[in-house]
Amino acid sequence: MTTSGRFDEAIESVEHTFDDLYDENLLQATMILLADQGQHDKALDLTEGRSPDFLAENEAFWLRSNRWWLMGETGRAREAIAEIEALPASEVDDRELTIAWLLAQDGRLEEAIARLRPLPGKRAATDLAELLIRQGRFTEAIAVIPDVAAQREEKRRFWTDRTERQEAAPSDVGYGCDDPWTAPNTAHLE
Repeated sequence: MTTSGRFDEAIESVEHTFDDLYDENLLQATMILLADQGQHDKALDLTEGRSPDFLAENEAFWLRSNRWWLMGETGRAREAIAEIEALPASEVDDRELTIAWLLAQDGRLEEAIARLRPLPGKRAATDLAELLIRQGRFTEAIAVIPDVAAQREEKRRFWTDRTERQEAAPSDVGYGCDDPWTAPNTAHLE
């Protein structure tokens, strides 16, 4: 039996959980496992055909970002960018970072760099530095990384804002956490 056959068997054994709305859902874990094994197309196929209830609960929180990441890995970055740009900006977390990563995946490094330059934050700066390093622009890459004081201030603001959001939220929030687990860091630009 081929390795692909084994993946098919594994998927078949857990696919009954893929539309589960609770803790027994193995869709994302299966997608990540497949991607780790270079089976990006197969993982991307799993994003299709999900139930309306599942999509209502998960599409905006993690399924879309996983889909765009996988599309970038399978040479469909332009299609992923079009999907992102078709949505209101407020519906896409890390919109500019994701588009920049997809542009880089598509070989459009200068466009990706231009998108990242004006963005605040350590993650944008790190992604920008990685792209600059890929182009041999080392001095420029070092210059875009925020100093330690700026990184500490960003972290302090994040935790302050998060605490304020949690205090303002109703106390009977179901999961006790306002941050859904999202896709792997799609801004990693290797």
